[in-house]
Amino acid sequence: MLDGPRRSSLRPAFSDFDSLLNQAWNDPAAEAEIERRYLQPAAILVIDFSGMVRRTDADGIIYALALARRAEREIAASIQAHGGQIVKRVADTAFAVFDNASSALLAALEGHRALHGFNRERTGRIGDGSRNEPIHGCMGLGFGPTLVIPDQDLYGSEVNRAFVLGEDIAHEGEILCSPEFAAALSPFPEGVGAHRAPAAREEEAGFPFLVLRDYREGEPA
Repeated sequence: MLDGPRRSSLRPAFSDFDSLLNQAWNDPAAEAEIERRYLQPAAILVIDFSGMVRRTDADGIIYALALARRAEREIAASIQAHGGQIVKRVADTAFAVFDNASSALLAALEGHRALHGFNRERTGRIGDGSRNEPIHGCMGLGFGPTLVIPDQDLYGSEVNRAFVLGEDIAHEGEILCSPEFAAALSPFPEGVGAHRAPAAREEEAGFPFLVLRDYREGEPA
């Protein structure tokens, strides 16, 4: 006799994300429960800091990480002010999530401004012994369906794009975004512009993206 429909072993009330994910590869009920609990449209801001390899080689990993964390706190105030939350960190890279693209962009713009102020009196150079060199942020933005596990992790194609842009592609002081993020803005803030990246940079990233520029009066270049 053929077996009837397979009964799910899912116990939603007692399963955390990892337990559900371990079932989801062959249990549609677990997959549906993950979507119900964690999937949402979200804006992602990924923040990395330039010069970390040279800084670590010159002054050690503890100082390099401590300075990155201090710089992150300058940006975190803007993230919190616009309703965002830092969900996780990987080395010196931080991942923040927002309900909408406009809030994420404003947090990025204001975060760069805060770092500009933090760096104003930092006139040293990496490796000169002063430990007073400036530190610059590199930021990537994405927007789309995202699995957000509070205070733990986040997953999605736009998370991946934002990570590549912030970690690998952005130069110091740059804010880069995916086309999906740009489309979610309605509209760009006045005084903020965007242009598509040159082909060589898009080839490096593996996907198209935009370079954002802040032309507002009084903003740092």
